[in-house]
Amino acid sequence: MKQKITSLIAVPLVLVLAGMISYLTILNDWSFEIISFSIFLFTLGYILFLENTIPLKQSWKPEKKLLWADIKHFIFSTAIFDALGKMAALALVIYIQKHFFTTASFWDSLPFIATYAIANLVGEFFPYVYHRLSHKGNTNSYLSLFLWKIHSIHHLPTSLNWFKTNWIHPINMFLNTLLKITPIMLLGFSKEIIFLVGITHVVVAYISHANIQTKKSFLDYIIVTPQVHHFHHSIKMEEAKNFGNIFPFWDLLFGTYYNRKGSVEKVGVIKGPETNYPKDRAYFKQLTFPVTTSKDCCK
Repeated sequence: MKQKITSLIAVPLVLVLAGMISYLTILNDWSFEIISFSIFLFTLGYILFLENTIPLKQSWKPEKKLLWADIKHFIFSTAIFDALGKMAALALVIYIQKHFFTTASFWDSLPFIATYAIANLVGEFFPYVYHRLSHKGNTNSYLSLFLWKIHSIHHLPTSLNWFKTNWIHPINMFLNTLLKITPIMLLGFSKEIIFLVGITHVVVAYISHANIQTKKSFLDYIIVTPQVHHFHHSIKMEEAKNFGNIFPFWDLLFGTYYNRKGSVEKVGVIKGPETNYPKDRAYFKQLTFPVTTSKDCCK
């Protein structure tokens, strides 16, 4: 009974707590940078606790043989490359905004919650399109295949947990940030709204990959829950949809939403005699994979 209740409140509780801390931050003019990092650490501890309390699959728990690869992705891909990518993307957008784009902000006339919702949906649109294009993997299109080779690194793991969120190529991270932040900054959303969009992205991105038990519910139609996102990683093509990273709005609108009762069976990439994906522990090869392999790698 206790496990059932925990699985029902696990996702909404972390969202409410993160929302309350973010609200107090704006109200009291606390440091956005310090609070963002604090919420990241809190989310990490929260998910690790749940993954040990209500794991969805025992086989998805971190493996000792892959722990070093998990740590490399966490330290280099997330802590270093992601930070540098975000800085580069933000600097580029600020430069464009300052020199080539002028807009009058009218968002203050709308209710704060409405502005927050619009900013999230706007910020999700281009990453949704990019994410969807990255999954086509058309071997006759260099661009399509290149995008898939970049994104395939995120799909290599055959299990999902907190660590696997960090398995993402630096180019993928840079493009996600650039495509998300560009429209909301150029459209003149306030720094408070951008802060909240960033917090929402971090919390949902990590919780959606967590190895925790959740049930199919109305929440799956509001945010990207573990229930929804696990199917995105399925090796069954009919299940591997749900291209929204944070909200399923664009999936619902464009018919790429998938959900059902129960959980995903197997996750990872489809491998065959002609595929040549890098090994799980070959971190450097995963970084160079998009530019060092031919178009025959992923048939």
